[in-house]
Amino acid sequence: MAESEGLPEVSVPGAFEDLYKDDYAAVVGLVYGLTGNRWVAEDLAQEAFLRAHRDWMHVGGLDSPGGWVRRVAMNLARSRWRRLGVEASARLRMLRQSEETEPETPSQTDVFWREVRNLPPRQAQAVALRYVEDLSVTEIGDVLALADGTVKALLHQGRERLRRQLVARGVVDEV
Repeated sequence: MAESEGLPEVSVPGAFEDLYKDDYAAVVGLVYGLTGNRWVAEDLAQEAFLRAHRDWMHVGGLDSPGGWVRRVAMNLARSRWRRLGVEASARLRMLRQSEETEPETPSQTDVFWREVRNLPPRQAQAVALRYVEDLSVTEIGDVLALADGTVKALLHQGRERLRRQLVARGVVDEV
């Protein structure tokens, strides 16, 4: 945008480019853990960074711009889950009507992340931040804007629920 058109020229400090270079792959990995779809993860990560770029004057001044981007990306993933609810019901009806074929056996990793996506959203986010991003309880709290105790509770509840789900599916033995 040029000033000659009556619009101010927008410049983004090098810090945004550094944030993008340093955090893009990690944000894609985090969102992939929550969505199970690489293309969706890349799209949502790009949208989160675009929003950070648009509002860089605010985001760049935060203590953790990377945490802000991760929070936006996770919120976008959660919004996507909500929008897909009707679509998932329709697909399920269509699958029931189609002729059955022998399904491909998913790997244990695929089963694990599918079960993570079945957790309540905050539990899924905490688990993904812990096991995809390898963040500490305090770092997860910073990203999700939660107290350490709340993060510990979410991780405990999420792991316990995952254990029950994986045992019920026969993926792991009762511990």
